[in-house]
Amino acid sequence: MGELAAVANAVVWALTGVITKGIGKKVRPTHIVAAQVWIGLAFLLAVGFAIGQIDEFGKIQLRSALYLAGGALINTAGSLVFWFALSRSTISKVYPTTQSIFISLSVFAGWLFLDDSPQIGVIGGAILIIGGVILLNWQPADRKHESTESTAAGGATSAAGVGIRRPRLKPRGDFIGIGLGVATSFLWAGGFLSTVIGLEDTPPVAAATIRNLVPAILFLGINIFVPSARVTRVFKGNGIRLTASALLFALSALTFVIALDNAPPGVVVVLINTSPMWAVVFAAILLRERLTRFALGGAALSMAGIFVTLAFR
Repeated sequence: MGELAAVANAVVWALTGVITKGIGKKVRPTHIVAAQVWIGLAFLLAVGFAIGQIDEFGKIQLRSALYLAGGALINTAGSLVFWFALSRSTISKVYPTTQSIFISLSVFAGWLFLDDSPQIGVIGGAILIIGGVILLNWQPADRKHESTESTAAGGATSAAGVGIRRPRLKPRGDFIGIGLGVATSFLWAGGFLSTVIGLEDTPPVAAATIRNLVPAILFLGINIFVPSARVTRVFKGNGIRLTASALLFALSALTFVIALDNAPPGVVVVLINTSPMWAVVFAAILLRERLTRFALGGAALSMAGIFVTLAFR
C-alpha cells in the first residue's frame, strides 16, 4: 500500500502542477501557495471529521507534533529557495540538480538515522529515475535558454510552473541557481527526515493536517501584512483552478504521509520523484505540449526506475 501511495503522490503532484500552470498571469506564487494550504487544510480537517479521526489530534505526542511541524517549516523554506533557484537559472539545470541530490541525501539519511538500509532495487531505481529527470528537462543545444519563475509546495519534493519567462542574461546566474538548488535539496531532505520521525506515533490524516497547518499560519501572516499577496485579489476568474489545485495539493499531502507510514523511506523518496515524468504526460494530454525524444526517453527511464524499485526490493 505504501508503494502505491508513493506513486499516487507523484501522479497527483504532477497533475497539481499542470492545473496550476493554466492560472492567469496576475496570480503570483504566494497567491497559489496560500490558496493551496488554506483550502487544503479545510479539506484535511473535513476528511479527519468524516473518518472519525478528529479525536486523534488531542492524542498526538508533543515530540511527534514538533517533528511534523518542523518538517513542514523546513519544507516550506526549501520550496521558497527552490523558487529563487528557478528564477536565477533554467529548469533543465535546477530540476536534475535538486532532485538527484534530494534522492541521494534522503536515502543516505534514512540509512544513517533510521536504520533503513538501501536495497539494490532502491539504488538501481534511484539511478534510473535521476537519469529520467535529466532527460525530461534536457534542452536541445539550439533552443534558447530561459529562466522560469515558478513555485513549489507540499509533501515531498515538487513545483508548479507559474510566472514570467525572461532571457537569462548573466552566466553567473547559473552557478547561483544551481547553488540554491543544492540548498533546496538539503532543506527538503531535512524536512523529509523530520516527517518520517514525526509519523512514528501519528495517524496519517492528523500528520498531513499538521504539515498543512504550519504553512497555513505562515501565509496568514503574509496576507495580513502584505495586501498584494491576498488571494481575494485574484480569486475571481481563477477560483476553479485555484480550488482544484488546492484539493489536489491536499490529496498529495495525504498520500505522502500514507506512503511513509506504510513503506520504507528510501522506497518512498525514489517513487515520489517520478512526478516530472507524470507531469510531461499530463502536459501533453491536457495542455497539448509537444513530446520531444528526450521527454520520451526520460519517461521510459522513470518507468524503468519504478519497476526496478518495486521488483528488486
